Amino acid sequence: MMDLSHVIENLTNIGYDATIIKDSELNTRLRDRDIEVWNNNNRYIVTKGYSSEAQLSTWLFDQIIISFIYDSIPTRYRNNLYFLLVVEFENSTKKELSWKITEIEKNDRVCRKYVIESMEDLKRVPALNNNFMENKEELFDFEKEFKNRLFTNSAAIDQYGEITQRIKEIVDVYFEKYDEQDDNATEKKILIKKIIERRSEEN
Repeated sequence: MMDLSHVIENLTNIGYDATIIKDSELNTRLRDRDIEVWNNNNRYIVTKGYSSEAQLSTWLFDQIIISFIYDSIPTRYRNNLYFLLVVEFENSTKKELSWKITEIEKNDRVCRKYVIESMEDLKRVPALNNNFMENKEELFDFEKEFKNRLFTNSAAIDQYGEITQRIKEIVDVYFEKYDEQDDNATEKKILIKKIIERRSEEN
């Protein structure tokens, strides 16, 4: 039997902090389902403790809530969203529960899922595995890869010419401003409009 507090302690020890969700309605849903969200510079991890097998059977309802989390976090983190389902009850029906665990972990909708029954199970989570943490291979950087392909794609340059500074500035504004957890869209649109207008005047 596992204890959710041990999982949270492990997360905070390696640099994860509780995530502040600005959407009050989503916060209410998280509290109602006893779901917590954690993040560091690279990933988001959702945790929940399950006190019975019957409660664990309701995990699909939690996935629906996590889909709202998925929509609310910056785009660059969405491929690094994990859900840790912590088993806080004695497993008296090992065979039946193993089938359920397989069903849960094979479901890759919204996020990657791991059922945690012991501290050993944490080693199966790439984001928490010591060997993974020591791996020098960098995480996929969507922003860097996107810009690299957009700005240096020889086929596109041959067909359309060099990417203009205006386009580069708009892309930068998108990643710096649009990809945030806030609803200040008007300010961001004005900023992009100013860039477009300024470049138009220069041309």
